[in-house]
Amino acid sequence: MFIKRSWNPRLKNPKIHKQLVESYWDPDAKVSRHRTIANITDWPDHVVEALELALKNKTLIDVEGISFTTGDPYRGAGSLAIYHLWKKWNMDHALGSLSEATRQSIFLMVVQRILDPGSKLALQRSLDDTIFSRVFSRNRFDEDSLYETMDELHKVFYEVQEKLMENRSAPPTLLLYDITSSYFEGTHADDAKYGYSRDKRWDRYQIVIGLVCDENGIPLAVEVWPGDTVDKTTVVEQVNALKMRFGIEEAIFVGDKGMYSSTNIEALSENGFKYILGLDWREQREQLIARSPQQLELFDKIGVIEWEDNGTRYIGCASELRRERDAARRQNAMEEVEKELRRLQETCRKGAYYSHVRLHAKIEKLLKDHHVKRLWNIRIVPLEEGKSPEQKARFELQFSPCQEEIARQELLDGKYVLETTVSSQQMSPGEVERSYKLLKHAERGFRHIKSFLEIRPMYHHLRRRIRAHVLICFLAYYLVKQCELEFRAQGETREVEEILRRWDKLRLTHQTLRAEGYESANWNWQLGELGVSIKNEVSKLGLWRAVEKCRHSLLANVS
Repeated sequence: MFIKRSWNPRLKNPKIHKQLVESYWDPDAKVSRHRTIANITDWPDHVVEALELALKNKTLIDVEGISFTTGDPYRGAGSLAIYHLWKKWNMDHALGSLSEATRQSIFLMVVQRILDPGSKLALQRSLDDTIFSRVFSRNRFDEDSLYETMDELHKVFYEVQEKLMENRSAPPTLLLYDITSSYFEGTHADDAKYGYSRDKRWDRYQIVIGLVCDENGIPLAVEVWPGDTVDKTTVVEQVNALKMRFGIEEAIFVGDKGMYSSTNIEALSENGFKYILGLDWREQREQLIARSPQQLELFDKIGVIEWEDNGTRYIGCASELRRERDAARRQNAMEEVEKELRRLQETCRKGAYYSHVRLHAKIEKLLKDHHVKRLWNIRIVPLEEGKSPEQKARFELQFSPCQEEIARQELLDGKYVLETTVSSQQMSPGEVERSYKLLKHAERGFRHIKSFLEIRPMYHHLRRRIRAHVLICFLAYYLVKQCELEFRAQGETREVEEILRRWDKLRLTHQTLRAEGYESANWNWQLGELGVSIKNEVSKLGLWRAVEKCRHSLLANVS
């Protein structure tokens, strides 16, 4: 450390500024840099000279009357980046009907979701070493206060989403809709039901969550239903909400095959929305089978074709990845079924273990469960005469693959069909397909909410707190997605949560310099090798000034 003096040479009587400065090595730029430890401009010259003498003799800490103390380090850069995003995207405005204390508690729960997901009980422990523990009242970290905050947040569940829509400069052109499920620990919770589990946790109660995103993947709306809710039954409610709550007049609703039904199509049309929907399995198969072999081969050549049937526009799409997946699934299923058929064949030869009725039913179920019912030729030949179909007997089980049906299915591999009311003048077949593929944004949103923000498993039992928990995860992902779009524009491909968690390793310390009754106190970054690397990374992504601005505004009156 040394004393640095600076002044403006263009002034007639310039004021000399004096700072205590520390040198550090920047490993990225491979140069030595300086950072200010304390501003001592207003200190008398004789005190500054005494300090300078102590520094030259390297006895700063032990010289009588001069002391330099450093407080505990606090996680800072990642936390401050989230605070910047919170302010930038008007989150306080979205929560404007709530008190400032309540908004602070919600902010802390959002920060916890992004940096260190955990329970409300763990929030104080997980954020105790962040600068917010020095800025906000300790009541904001209290578990009981957090639960009261969640109760207040639930009251404005829809209002918050509506106000976030006001951040937009223009209404969305696409409404990407998908649903998922999230399971509970425990057996008693409001709206918790057994249902189709996307998490493969059939042993747990769950809720169903619906998410609407725009064409860029920014979340627009979220809703929660009981765990036994079927996909397609949620669409009408969401469509009405988008129309009534958000005032969206014209947009294209995009949903997968789970949303396809005549009721949903009618609701979309009545509300003035156009749509792009994946056909359910039966409708899709009927449309594909109705195409000629020449048309199906055309799929593979150009990837997308269109046709009309009874005034409805259909877009046929082909995906090589899907083709390989469909072929692999069928091959695996055929191999598993053949193995089981050979076992049954041997059993039937050895003894009278099955009746004709029982054996036929068992084979039917085997083929149906593996979705290969039409792909096998099956013949059951009795080896004993005079037995009724219900009596056990010995049989010769004969089977062989149905090559004709396999060839037909191979023509359908990788192909799927979309139904749309978007005219060909508004969107070409390729544009319809690309719009449908944007559903990946909603799917990606759920992956983030589940994997990085750890919405599951849920431990809340009251309906209002379950919904508040979902909304907190929604708000956290809203900030993450806005940040992701900024980072992607600069070529950064890492996940935002991982970046912010790394940035939070850059820590702040409160340093105090005293000499002969004078004192200078500052918050400074710990710029070791890791700290410098993180600072350079934050600067490269254009957020260092914003982080510093937030630091000064939050810590201006904190000692």
